[in-house]
Amino acid sequence: MLNIFKLKKNSLIKLKIHKKKKKIKNYIWVDLINPTENERKYVQNILKQKIIKKTKLFDIEASARFFKDKDGLHIHSFFFYKDIKDKMNNLTVAFTIKKNKIYSLREIELPAFRFYRIKTKNQILIQCNPYELLLNLFEIKIEQLANEIEKVYKDLEYWTYVILRYQNNQEFNKSILILSKKEDITSKIRICLIDTQRALIFLIKKNILKKYQKEQSKEIIRDIESLLPHNESIFQKINFLMQAAMGFLNIEQNRIIKILSVISVIFLPSTLLTSTYGMNFKYMPELKLKYGYPITIIIMFILGLISYFYFKIKKWL
Repeated sequence: MLNIFKLKKNSLIKLKIHKKKKKIKNYIWVDLINPTENERKYVQNILKQKIIKKTKLFDIEASARFFKDKDGLHIHSFFFYKDIKDKMNNLTVAFTIKKNKIYSLREIELPAFRFYRIKTKNQILIQCNPYELLLNLFEIKIEQLANEIEKVYKDLEYWTYVILRYQNNQEFNKSILILSKKEDITSKIRICLIDTQRALIFLIKKNILKKYQKEQSKEIIRDIESLLPHNESIFQKINFLMQAAMGFLNIEQNRIIKILSVISVIFLPSTLLTSTYGMNFKYMPELKLKYGYPITIIIMFILGLISYFYFKIKKWL
């Protein structure tokens, strides 16, 4: 999908592309979402802007994510999203700024971009340049991440109650899986926050932002710095709850094994006695005893009681 926007009275307006062989003038933003080969060729041949290959979107090295060359200034930044399976993930979006125009490339539609397009319908841009668009998108991204952190925190309130109350039921057993998902979310949020921070520092160091945009960048960095400790504390709490849940499960398993071990030891003398007198030798001293059977039962019972009281005295039970 190819979307092209221009500025009209300091607001973003989406242009209609009737012919993809005709060059469009006075645009400020070219937004590519999983573009077709024809759309790539249109941007490269008609708009004269080189588009990176899909494989380069997955580079994680700093030198490959933030750089400047003859094709413009390049920033590859993570954006947080939920996929069709309701799994949270980070997706790389490639931004290129050249000749007062911004080009964005991504694989799928993202909530931050969709919300920004809705927001700009009633919003007037101040600086009216590509860097303002980029910083506005970063602001929305940080707001989204803050909301996700708050959502995880609220969910943890409930799961803290479930785990620390400890009832061995279906809800408790589900908590381990839920907590592992929450841990994955917080780790991805942290990566996204740090990546955005690095991108903003790169922009400030390049000294290409205007005074207002520098202040906007620093404000976003301050927001990130306030969110990182909060996210880290939630990550630590998730680890604590997971360890607590595993600890309760281990205690329960140890209790069951302990009971089974005690029962087997209590009946060990009786087992020894019955196995001894279960042998079919012809000459056994007690073989013809009139009261041999009840005596054996009494002895087995006494041995069991002795074992039980011994464990009680030792406080093993």
